[in-house]
Amino acid sequence: MNKIEERNKHNINKPTLSKEEENLFIQLIYNRLGIIIHDYQISTLNKTIQEACVKFNCTSSAYFDLVSKSTDQSPILEHLISGITVGETYFFRDKNQTDLLHNILLPNLIKQKRLQNNLSLRIWSAGCSSGEEISTVAMLLLELLPDINRWTLNLLGTDISLEVLQKALSGNYGEWSMRSINPYFKEKYFFKIGTKYQINPQVSELIKYDYLNLIDNNYPSIFNTTNSQDLILCRNVLIYFDSNVNNKIMEKLSTSLVPGGFLMLGASDPINLGSTGLVFHHDQGVLFSKPNTIDQITVEVVPKRHLSINDKQKLPKVITTIKKTSSSIPNLTKLVQRSESQIQKLLTDSEWEEVIRIVELTDAKSVFLMNAKATALANLGKLEEAIILLEKCLSIEPTDKEINFTYGVTLAELNRFSQAEDALKKCIFLDHKYVVAHYHLGLILIRNKKKEAGIKCLKNALQIAKTNDEFSLIQGTKNLSYGKFCEILAKEIDLYSFSGG
Repeated sequence: MNKIEERNKHNINKPTLSKEEENLFIQLIYNRLGIIIHDYQISTLNKTIQEACVKFNCTSSAYFDLVSKSTDQSPILEHLISGITVGETYFFRDKNQTDLLHNILLPNLIKQKRLQNNLSLRIWSAGCSSGEEISTVAMLLLELLPDINRWTLNLLGTDISLEVLQKALSGNYGEWSMRSINPYFKEKYFFKIGTKYQINPQVSELIKYDYLNLIDNNYPSIFNTTNSQDLILCRNVLIYFDSNVNNKIMEKLSTSLVPGGFLMLGASDPINLGSTGLVFHHDQGVLFSKPNTIDQITVEVVPKRHLSINDKQKLPKVITTIKKTSSSIPNLTKLVQRSESQIQKLLTDSEWEEVIRIVELTDAKSVFLMNAKATALANLGKLEEAIILLEKCLSIEPTDKEINFTYGVTLAELNRFSQAEDALKKCIFLDHKYVVAHYHLGLILIRNKKKEAGIKCLKNALQIAKTNDEFSLIQGTKNLSYGKFCEILAKEIDLYSFSGG
């Protein structure tokens, strides 16, 4: 019996950790999750470990071993994640940033989209917790878009904790979550049930929630709809990671933005621009943009008339002009000479603009090149253009499973779920072991309130994925192995299987 076990054998429910034991847990958490435990979080860590020892009826030493050996989808690790990452969140949190969204960012994005005749918005809350932040955005859009039924809105909330995602899916909140909400929004978008508030389906049905760990390498991708975002909210998330992990996350979030898109961080989040290409233009260090392909971007900074003078003074200052970054022009002759295998590598490496340039330079009309361009367009958020090309491809090769898959996923991005469902069912008919088709069909069915059928599809995908070598990459992805996909699938199944989903 080791020293930890000896000390805890008579006090199994309330183990007292030494500094050495705390450090072992801190190192383990960093190795498993990339999360840094700061000094002010030590008491939370101790409390979480004490609760875990009660929950799993073990000593702290035994719990350490359980966490060390647990899989990413195990309840053991989930309990630890929930305990150390629970952040304080509520509707309309941080008045300055909410005003910035309501009065400047969202109206400008909407205006630009209307000018482009592109009535679509893609907004991602990365580290969404129990959904208050992305639900706030949904409510603001319901207010700002009188013609909302004409728009294709893709609002995504992701988190590492199943516990908070399940709460987000339930849409059931207590008084603590409502403490900063305007009475107008409370009355319009919530139903009071006893001491709880149930969010209106008008809001919740705009949002898709998914499991995603920001330290993973499986984004951005149309595979999990993290690509081509107009706006990413990642507030008070980066404080959990060290500088090296932060740099990687910032680079990936930047890559997930469309040109001209915005990234909003929390006021306390560290800023690591590195090679992201993002432009800092907010005096509190929370707002960045990705330079557009045009020479300049003008951001209007005109507050709503109903704001008081004090409120206007509190609004963040936004730099009005962002310069275009220069890029070298590739050798056109070499581009034309690229082989299909090289284009396929560019697709795998997410070099979407390069794929489009090469295909357009070749001026060829092969199905492969048209499908490559369509895939690139879809990943860049140019969904209608992608659909036109994909339909041309299918008129020539109607039984190509990969074209049908891209067609189905792109239709789903446009919220054309019935057609997407048909396209993915065709993929599965053509290849019953087409694992990603089972996965996406499951998500579409769940979103269309066919939960039982959707979960069955996810379980089919998991069963198929398990028959493959866990270290092999799934075709068409750069970093997603079958083993990692199995972990994600297990999380998704748990998430959507709970009673409130």
